[in-house]
Amino acid sequence: MDRREFLKLTGSTVLLSAAAGPAQVIRGILGDSNAMTSPTRVISRTAPVRWEDAMISGNGSTGIMVMGLPVDDLVIVNHAKCWTVSSEFRPLAPDLREAWKKARKIAQQGRYRDADSYVAGEVRRIVRENYGDKAMKGIRPWYDRTHPAFHMHVATESAGTCDRYRRETNFATGEVTVSWTDIRGDWVRRTFVSRTHDAIVMELTAPVGAAVNASLRLTEAPGKMDDDIGSVTIDHGDAEMYFHAAYGRTMGKPKPEGYHALARVIVTGGKARARADERLDISGAKRVLVLMRLEYLDDAGAADRKALRKALAELPDDYDKLLAPHAAVHGEMFSRVTLDLGGDPENALCSEALLAQTAKGKSLPEFFALMHAAGRYALICGATGDLAPSLMGIWGNDWTPPWDGRYTFDANLNLAISAAAQGNLPEAINTYTAFLERNLDDWRDNARKLYGCRGVVTDLCQGWRHGTVLMATYPWTGGAGWLASYLYDHYLLTQDREFLAKHVVPLLKEVADFYEDFLKLYPEHDGRAVFYPSISPENVPTMTPEDQAIEVVPNATGEIAICREALTNLIAGCGDLSIEKENIPRWKALLAKLPDYVINSDGALAEWAYPGLGDTYKHRHCSHLYGIWPSLEISPERTPKLFKAARVAMEKRLDAGLGNKAAHGFMHISFVAARLKNAGLMGRMLSDFSKLPFVNTSFITCHNPGPQIYNLDTTFAMPAVLMEMLVFSEPGLVEVLPALPVEKFRRGTLRGVLARGGVVVEELHWNVAQGRVNVTLRSEKPQSVTLRSGVRVRFLHAENPDEQKLTTRQADRGGWRIDLPAAKSISLRMNM
Repeated sequence: MDRREFLKLTGSTVLLSAAAGPAQVIRGILGDSNAMTSPTRVISRTAPVRWEDAMISGNGSTGIMVMGLPVDDLVIVNHAKCWTVSSEFRPLAPDLREAWKKARKIAQQGRYRDADSYVAGEVRRIVRENYGDKAMKGIRPWYDRTHPAFHMHVATESAGTCDRYRRETNFATGEVTVSWTDIRGDWVRRTFVSRTHDAIVMELTAPVGAAVNASLRLTEAPGKMDDDIGSVTIDHGDAEMYFHAAYGRTMGKPKPEGYHALARVIVTGGKARARADERLDISGAKRVLVLMRLEYLDDAGAADRKALRKALAELPDDYDKLLAPHAAVHGEMFSRVTLDLGGDPENALCSEALLAQTAKGKSLPEFFALMHAAGRYALICGATGDLAPSLMGIWGNDWTPPWDGRYTFDANLNLAISAAAQGNLPEAINTYTAFLERNLDDWRDNARKLYGCRGVVTDLCQGWRHGTVLMATYPWTGGAGWLASYLYDHYLLTQDREFLAKHVVPLLKEVADFYEDFLKLYPEHDGRAVFYPSISPENVPTMTPEDQAIEVVPNATGEIAICREALTNLIAGCGDLSIEKENIPRWKALLAKLPDYVINSDGALAEWAYPGLGDTYKHRHCSHLYGIWPSLEISPERTPKLFKAARVAMEKRLDAGLGNKAAHGFMHISFVAARLKNAGLMGRMLSDFSKLPFVNTSFITCHNPGPQIYNLDTTFAMPAVLMEMLVFSEPGLVEVLPALPVEKFRRGTLRGVLARGGVVVEELHWNVAQGRVNVTLRSEKPQSVTLRSGVRVRFLHAENPDEQKLTTRQADRGGWRIDLPAAKSISLRMNM
């Protein structure tokens, strides 16, 4: 491939020597790990024995997990829509309007468990009526399950001991590379999932004087249940391999969906021959290129193999030509935000060694900088395509994953998408928005059937095909409001008024419609509306009598906060657009009817704001602190009493213990620590997290310490935690280093993060030893913002003396007013 042709494909103007090849050009554009300060790759030097340690790649919809074994490798192929079909029809939400009407009367007597039992009994009755004897056998609509699509095996000829073994993921290009040395020379196998060509691309190359002798084969991923897949066709030809799967049967009826994939195999300087339709053998090749496309099929019978073959035939038969446009797009997304925490790059050259160091409390800068890069990479690879990320993103190798691998709306998806907007990934926000909007009809039906209300209600969990409530006995009326909050935050960060008008306001109106009706159903208390049923996810209050204590009770603080935020954002958004003037007074009146928060006798923000319900501090969830995070409602300036009470509530949580050590619990508390501006708590959470075995050698996380449960909640959320640690913002305010544990991260640089109000923090650099903080801000519109620092600073100077006039000391606000001109970067230096 000609160097100028490569530069034309990528649009790059990087100057390299005339002898530079495509691989060198890519490194010039996207950086080499030894030259860049922020991590661009994870490297393992130990062959994995568990699939959870596999290296990942993806284009948003199609994903791969590369084990990286030199001689007998395994590539697990995934797709965002590969979920078993648990019902041959779209389930209907149970009609529980009368059941909840009676349950509310029971609950008014303080008999919350009795009320819940009554609703549960009605759900069982409805199930029996709809499904008869089959329901008694547990055969009824349930959640779909994520699953792997199939396996691709790559077996190469062995020549004794493999030395200098290395497998790595290049975050900047999306490539997974496996390399090793034997007596014949140096071997390299490279794989990526192309965003621009929608194809899995793998290249096997031989050392000079040696040849690739290998076999390729496609197989089913083992472990499926009897009715998961109805039929499978696998065909190996001399130049291609084909896989087709149709889902099985439920209640005796076939399911139409399925998926298929075709791999085009290009052999240079050798031969390829199919063997008894079981594998494709390759001999004497200098190079082997595999191009594969995977398609999900709404109708498995409509699979068009010829169309796949034609599409693959039109792709270049050159690995670098395929990589170049993909790497340019993917790399630009990845590099928009970077983080360097001042560590030694040499300490991050082996993931096994780095994990061993962090388990001893060492190398935290290297560990968390790599966690930031890995999380950002995973979000790009797994959340910018067809669907929002589920519990395992788009990856996995289990037909019966924990919690079915589904979407969970009381913390998990919420955490997973938290880094997208602030991290300048509108592609992920667009995918997430489309996911919410595709479910609106089902969520409207839920609101109508369960409570007789307008608007929308989510289930606590769901798959991707429908949003119908299946867990009707565990009502989560706050789900839609929390999910909608990330859309409004995207607007605050980007000032995208079109997005606000087209997506944010319509969804928030649906949330408001629900609350307008729902809050009329239960008698008021002290002149304020009452939320019932409500939950504070997975936690149970203390009460008398004890046998009536249950999750479903009135006035969970988190649900009040979600409603208050949704109405506040709706009113503000409509005000910005100068619309809905006739409805704003009604929403303001509803806001005024919401119950006040309660500060309990310990001085803590109470988890339930209703008489007779006491706090249970020992728990990993902290949804009652929603007003601190993700909401901007509670702040030390506007609501100092609530801010102090929230701090006490978190201290009580920590004193009591977090219950089981779930990684998402560490993330949730870290977010709260950042908003509480508690650098000590942030340092404790990050340090405790790093010492526990949450992270696989691929730097993808588990749900609990140890390798048992593959789960990406924390992988996706960690970049957001670190960004919140370093930058807090509201419209008109940018606060740098609000919760930085300076004893752990004494220097570092964050680039490209977005701040609310339409400001870009182009660069934030701090160095404790030198006593300085440097900030570069940019706004596309002229505006004044207050800039302040979470670490004490004495002076602020503009780097350009002519711009000093743009800064004004604001003693009353503890910072400086910065008058940002339009579309101009302003660099400032603060001295500690």
